[in-house]
Amino acid sequence: MIQSVDNPKIKEISKLLISKYRKKEKKFLVEGKHLVEEAKKIGVLIEAFSTEEKEGYTQVSQAVMKKISNTDTLVKEVGLCKFIEKNILTNHILILDGVQDPGNMGTLLRSACAFGFKTVFISNLSVDIYNDKVIRASQGAIFKLNFLFGETKDFILQLKEYKVFGTNVMNGKPLETIQPKEKMALVLGNEGNGISKEVQGLNLENIYIPMDNTESLNVAIAGSIIMYHLR
Repeated sequence: MIQSVDNPKIKEISKLLISKYRKKEKKFLVEGKHLVEEAKKIGVLIEAFSTEEKEGYTQVSQAVMKKISNTDTLVKEVGLCKFIEKNILTNHILILDGVQDPGNMGTLLRSACAFGFKTVFISNLSVDIYNDKVIRASQGAIFKLNFLFGETKDFILQLKEYKVFGTNVMNGKPLETIQPKEKMALVLGNEGNGISKEVQGLNLENIYIPMDNTESLNVAIAGSIIMYHLR
């Protein structure tokens, strides 16, 4: 049992609560029994920690558990995982161009998984997918998706065989008039600024969701509605 928060292993693991260390080590943490089990299923779990004595787990004190978790309430299990290295292109792709809110990101990952957008491209200006809030909001969907990272414009220019949809109220077509394609990608932009100007300059087919009594929807809600329609 590890009891001290000054244990060298615990000190190193706790650094993974910070994005730059996650990227450097290519490791991240998950909290709670469900997420630990999901990580184990796909083979990315390196080590599991618990405040209880359990087979296959390293037992730690409550103080240590608080040190390696990032929630206000005490969790009983934490998993140390390696980065998910699945980067294939599926027929339906979700492209996140600067989504910054962890809750929105996690919700979009969950919806992408539910509606068949099994490849997710994350721009360099988007929130870290291994942020603990993203992982919790994704409810395990993060373990069922393929991820690609980079500059949005460069990635879209590679999608020669895909129909790429954007979101734009000013010059878009109503969502109900859009027919799904065999190979398609959906671009969602930043919460405040939308899709970046350089991406807007590409040959996207813009769509919008007709609404009453409101000008816009939260990006996670809008993205989920569009993915459901295009599934």
